[in-house]
Amino acid sequence: MTGLKQSVWIAPAAMIAGTVAMSSAAQAEDGFRFYGHLGGAITQVDDGVDSRTEFNDLSASSSRIGAWYERGVAGGTLKFNFETSLGLRGTDSVSQTSNDDFVDWQKTNIRKVEAIYETERFGTFYLGQGSMASDGSAGAGDLSGTDLAGGVAVADTAGGYFFRDAAGNLTTVSIADIFDGLDGSRRGRVRYDTPTFNGFTVSAAAGSDILNDGVDTEFYDLAVYYENTFGDYEVAGAVSYEQTAKSSNDAETVVASVGTLHTPTGLSANVALGSSDRETGVDSDYVYVKLGLQRDWFAAGRTYLSVDAYRGNDFDSAGDESTSYGIEAAQDIDKANMEVFASYHQHQYDAAGATFQDVDAFLVGARWKF
Repeated sequence: MTGLKQSVWIAPAAMIAGTVAMSSAAQAEDGFRFYGHLGGAITQVDDGVDSRTEFNDLSASSSRIGAWYERGVAGGTLKFNFETSLGLRGTDSVSQTSNDDFVDWQKTNIRKVEAIYETERFGTFYLGQGSMASDGSAGAGDLSGTDLAGGVAVADTAGGYFFRDAAGNLTTVSIADIFDGLDGSRRGRVRYDTPTFNGFTVSAAAGSDILNDGVDTEFYDLAVYYENTFGDYEVAGAVSYEQTAKSSNDAETVVASVGTLHTPTGLSANVALGSSDRETGVDSDYVYVKLGLQRDWFAAGRTYLSVDAYRGNDFDSAGDESTSYGIEAAQDIDKANMEVFASYHQHQYDAAGATFQDVDAFLVGARWKF
């Protein structure tokens, strides 16, 4: 994998990461397009003993800037994409003991540096830092419109917080340790997406972590995505398989997500499942469900409501259980190109021979796109 790692990294620094769907700011004639968004959220987290209120960047969709360059070439379109987050402290990185700087940009904040060759007939080819095939598969079926407020990535809201034991002492188990959507990530990689056929797109990628020094892990994944409409119903989903190759241990992860939206009523439902042995050496698994309702109640824009639940097993130790219940709301403000949102989630944890106090997390935030 050394050759791949080097070849990906030497891709010109002007090449910037892309996903299958381009930003709306990038969908136009040949040339440069700039885009981004700014957001933030206030979180209040109660661990059963203390309560802490913070303002941070939104980890579910970190503030970022990016640029596209695209040019039509024979047989397709050549695209270059650069994107970086601003390095602001995220909602998932704060804990009872943290005192991090609000701004701390590092090279790992570079999200995408990528060249893309897109053809209608032969599919799309990617080279550089960007999304692996499985990145986004866990949330592919979420059509609720409340993903900024809460989703299968439960730890985005308050992942850094530690649970307390029955006596009120902080433990070493954090929310992020036991709530994992097992979604794919961004790596330096080569990737190929097939053309879409009857709503199906197949994607495969191989890559390595080129932004973290001294990491020798290699990643290989395959994913199938689906989007289609059947009368009044929109359907979306994905199935992905990832193999992680380390010098000490190989691991496998399988994720599936499916959801539907009934457009006349605005009712939606989503189920996600995941299983992996990459965290503990034993099989970790979860199931996630979400029910949503969206309506045009206000002139400002569409309103979205949802409730969700997550149940995980064996993420920190054999036999443990992690459970979360949540309620989310989001509101589009179309004229300002903005979304405002709020949520409440309760996190519960059980492990053999120990009792843990629940952690309650409230979130209120906004995101503005440009």
